[in-house]
Parts: sequence; structure tokens; C-alpha cells
Amino acid sequence: MNEQRYRAVIGWFQAHPAAKGVLYLVSRGAVAAVYLLYGLLLFWLAAWHRESLLPAIVIPAAAFWAGSALRARIDRPRPYTALGYRPLFPKEESGRSMPSRHCFSAAAIAVAAWHCSVPLGAALAVLAGLIAVSRVVTGVHYISDVLAGLAFGAGFALVGWQFYAWVLQALL
Repeated sequence: MNEQRYRAVIGWFQAHPAAKGVLYLVSRGAVAAVYLLYGLLLFWLAAWHRESLLPAIVIPAAAFWAGSALRARIDRPRPYTALGYRPLFPKEESGRSMPSRHCFSAAAIAVAAWHCSVPLGAALAVLAGLIAVSRVVTGVHYISDVLAGLAFGAGFALVGWQFYAWVLQALL
């Protein structure tokens, strides 16, 4: 999106407070739901499927660490900094836009959940998509930031699960 599109979308939400409130709830609620469901997944794994607990913790954590290091290295300016507008919900950070941390975290968690429960993984993938859309619509990320975040998180977790399976098989 360009500056005019961001301004138009943000202006529309500013002119429609009810829609802005819903967007705020969806944006924050989707993030909260991902972490709540992830916590419940870990609790369930600890209680009944301990063999999957370690990779379900380590792989998303490693994706978070690697993605955070990558975004610090890239240090892409936020669209509101580069294009000179105020995001819908003000944010202080001016850089580290690529890849979106919310997106790569949600995608890595969704893949981890998918390996343990397909319906839960699918629900988390939908939430990751909502997070991605909300990050763009609120003006804090470019579309490429959220797509890179989703791809990085999902790809990292998929490779991580394959690596874990390979190591486990080699040890047994």
C-alpha cells in the first residue's frame, strides 16, 4: 500500500468509531487468543502427550529468537515512519518492521499446534491471518512485512519439526 491508501484506510476507521473499536478488539483479541490457546496446548501436552511438549516449546521459541534477530538485522522502517502518517493505534517503534513479529510468532505456534492437533492448528492459522490483516489495516506494517512474517514463522516451524523428527529417529 502507498501513503494515500494507508491514510484512506486509517481515515475511514477514524470516521467510524464503532468499526475502529471492532478492529481494535479483533487485533488485540486475535493475539491474546493465540497465546491463550498456545498455553492450553502446552498444558494439554504436559498432562497427556509429554513426548510432543519439548518441540512444541522449543520450536516456536527458536522461531521467535531467530525472527527477532532477523528483523533487527533488516531494521526496515515502519510504514508510518517511511511514509509520514500516524497509524490507527499509535506506536512508538520506528524500525524493525520486517518480518512482523506478531505474524511469525503466530505462524510458528500454529504449525506447532498443527502437529499436535489439526483443528487447533487450523484455528490458530486463521488467527494468524487475522493478525496479519489487522497489522496492515492499522498501518503498522507493510503487506510484505506480514507475508514475510507468516512465511518465516511457518517455514521455520515446519523445518524445526522435521529436524526434531530426524534427531529423534537418529537417537532411537
